[in-house]
Amino acid sequence: MRFKILFSFLILNFLSHCGSSAGEFGWAVTRDQGKDILERELTQITEYKMMSEKLIFSPKDTIHYVYIISGNPLSGISSEDEIFVSLEKESLGYVEIDIKKKLVETSSNSLKDKFKNLEVGHYIMKIGINGELVDSVMFDVVPDEGYEIKDTVDEDEEKDDIIRFSK
Repeated sequence: MRFKILFSFLILNFLSHCGSSAGEFGWAVTRDQGKDILERELTQITEYKMMSEKLIFSPKDTIHYVYIISGNPLSGISSEDEIFVSLEKESLGYVEIDIKKKLVETSSNSLKDKFKNLEVGHYIMKIGINGELVDSVMFDVVPDEGYEIKDTVDEDEEKDDIIRFSK
């Protein structure tokens, strides 16, 4: 009987933690063009949009992020723990372009920082504690004008005499 209760508890515990992340990502964007250095440095972001899918930014954006820590495995963080934020860009696999050691803001139980001057491409941001990956999020930086998509259907129709003369 004890074995069944223990086994049921372990299964329930496992299922409740499957697919769950250790926190939530939030994002805000500013444009620093035309601002002086003092104004850029003193800008404080107070509102973030909490999301982790379909993230698209511009190369002109300064991307501010917050990572709010919730529950396992980060709930018992001490000042001795090493927390790293890594930014990788896709280029024949992912290549690390930035890594920072961060301290948790104890008042909000979060990590905050920003990225700027990112080139067009696919990125992944990873959160690690004591050498173990805890969470990650993917995002894209696309040109302001977007990507040009060539309409190949029109070209094929122009070559086909039947379609061209039936219009």
